[in-house]
Amino acid sequence: MEFLLKLSRRKIENNSIKTKRYLYEKFDLNNRLIAILGARGTGKTTLMLQIIKEKCKPSETVYLSLDHIFFLDNRLIDVVENLYTRYGIRNFFLDEIHKYQNWQQEIKNIYDFYNDIKIVFSGSSSINIQKSKYDLSRRCITYFLNGLSFREFLNIKYGENYKPYSLNEIIKNYKDIAFEIAENDKILLDFHEYCRYGYYPIYFENPKTVVSKIVNMYEKVIYEDIVEVTNLNTENLIVLKKLIYFIATIPPGEISINSLSRNLKKDNKTIMSFISKLTDARLLNLIYKEGSSSVMIRTPRKIYIENGALYNAINEEIRNPVNTGNLREIVFTNQLKNSNSSIKYSKEIGDFIVDDFYFEIGGKNKGRRQIKKAKQSGFLVKDDILYGEEGTIPLYLFGFLY
Repeated sequence: MEFLLKLSRRKIENNSIKTKRYLYEKFDLNNRLIAILGARGTGKTTLMLQIIKEKCKPSETVYLSLDHIFFLDNRLIDVVENLYTRYGIRNFFLDEIHKYQNWQQEIKNIYDFYNDIKIVFSGSSSINIQKSKYDLSRRCITYFLNGLSFREFLNIKYGENYKPYSLNEIIKNYKDIAFEIAENDKILLDFHEYCRYGYYPIYFENPKTVVSKIVNMYEKVIYEDIVEVTNLNTENLIVLKKLIYFIATIPPGEISINSLSRNLKKDNKTIMSFISKLTDARLLNLIYKEGSSSVMIRTPRKIYIENGALYNAINEEIRNPVNTGNLREIVFTNQLKNSNSSIKYSKEIGDFIVDDFYFEIGGKNKGRRQIKKAKQSGFLVKDDILYGEEGTIPLYLFGFLY
């Protein structure tokens, strides 16, 4: 137990990152059971350590990483009992929970039999808390930590304090907001850097190695995280990776599940199941048709790699040129989804519809023909422009939504 406490203190003290993610201020420790879920590399561990350091009593708090070799031969519930009884620990921060077998049942037992402790655990996005057979969903408050927004990227890079804007604020005041942000004359260069490399905080550890780290990360998601929550064999895991390659290399447009099935030699039902698993693991984003919900229909109209840095890394890995149009749509849909906006594929006007507004995505020379029918509710979203014009919003502004 003293060994675990020593590891915990060392980990907490060695966390020197001071920049706070968007979730930090929203985090409420008044709940007894809290989950922090998110893709690998989004900063869940750093967030936990910041909360421990600044919101918890040190003598009553422990950080435990459940992928440590110690937990191969020791039960979590026994560790909790020892630390609770002998050392007065009341706040348990459990990292990498999905690496520990039978975690659902033990967490439930700990929650039920220790009424004065708090448990905060983190894990892969592929963990489905809502469908846990031990019914953790009604006990657990769940937070999702997304990758960096462009706003957060700038704050880390320059030590600034850019504030977020709601979608309505951007729609109403995009000219003024862009004029203010454009005081940073490198904003477009920063945005292009962010789109290709800056979604994961690991970029700031060493920009030169970020691509290889992202490739390593998404392979671990497929070959480790997804394996732990599914019964897929090696052959099917290889198909999952091929599916990622295929989606990363096709140009933007409506997706054909039949085409995916033919190319990967799997039936439609299996392909949709694989797409669902990759989406749960935050490797893909699905966009459904206007007027429908993902629950009501089976087939998404557009499927994207989840974020620009992942899209770029996959294409660099296989030496495929990045499609600029695809990258723009990926970044736009990613930032909207991460800010909890309801974004749908538009059937007739523009590319997307969000809260009754239509958006057409393109470069600086894009025309208004495709959103002409929308009149006041239609907007061009242009890359490579610094300032807003009437009916035209710079793409980078949507990176300030969270």
